[in-house]
Amino acid sequence: MAHNPNRLLVVERADALAVSVHAYAARHARRLGELSPGLRNQLLRAAVSISLNLSEACGYHAPGRTMSFLDIAIGSCNETERILTLASKLGVHDPGTNTLLADIGTVRALIYGFRRHLQRRH
Repeated sequence: MAHNPNRLLVVERADALAVSVHAYAARHARRLGELSPGLRNQLLRAAVSISLNLSEACGYHAPGRTMSFLDIAIGSCNETERILTLASKLGVHDPGTNTLLADIGTVRALIYGFRRHLQRRH
């Protein structure tokens, strides 16, 4: 069940999302820090965690371990989405937020699709 993460669209899209979230966080570093100490760092950790957990999932032959890391990646999508939504509700206004949220939805759907593909194989 092991895969090369460098050859998967879902990992590529997760990496692109992490880069976009980093740009967002850089633009709003001061405001995010004012709202909640650590919110910016939590956002960055959650966004990067998506790609990292996908990559780790690709290294296992045991289906249970693979699925566990895919579940964590989905959870990190949810966390990244929630932080961006909460930041917006707290007054961080960025015209790119809706694009980021759509990108998170796309990555999450790709992870679910990858998960279904792997489940059908076993």
